Amino acid sequence: MTLLTLCRLLTIALLVAPAAVEAQTSARARVDDPAVLHTLFADRTFYGRYANATDWVEYYAPDGRLAYWDGCPHAGRWWIENAEACFHYPTMVGGNTFCFDVYRGAPGSGRELEFLTPGSGSDWIAAAFTRNIRQGNVENMSLTASGCQVSQLETTIGETTP
Repeated sequence: MTLLTLCRLLTIALLVAPAAVEAQTSARARVDDPAVLHTLFADRTFYGRYANATDWVEYYAPDGRLAYWDGCPHAGRWWIENAEACFHYPTMVGGNTFCFDVYRGAPGSGRELEFLTPGSGSDWIAAAFTRNIRQGNVENMSLTASGCQVSQLETTIGETTP
């Protein structure tokens, strides 16, 4: 392959790539009904990934408590406010609260739900997304534990996130 051919292929790829991203993001559908959002979260375990490719797992108890795992367990709270999913983790990230617009992933994207900065619109890159959602606390995650400890969860996360 000549250098000229390689340059032409690269130019075509750069012209086509934005259209592919546009098609994927424009197919997102925002979930903005608070009752639907609550149903999507309550008594579910989410297996997800951040934009930086770090995996996470989170269980949302129906009473608003949550258990989050990113290599270490963290207890917190979740709620729906102004059509956004909100999370508070007292022992991490300075105890801040985070809220996100929730979108259903584009068909075929492998993303069931996507979390975007509120008001950013569907064309933004998701801060995080789910790859699998299961009913109940299938990992038996503690709703009170916080701090880093080795967990059986480490061995199962690879089996449940494609």
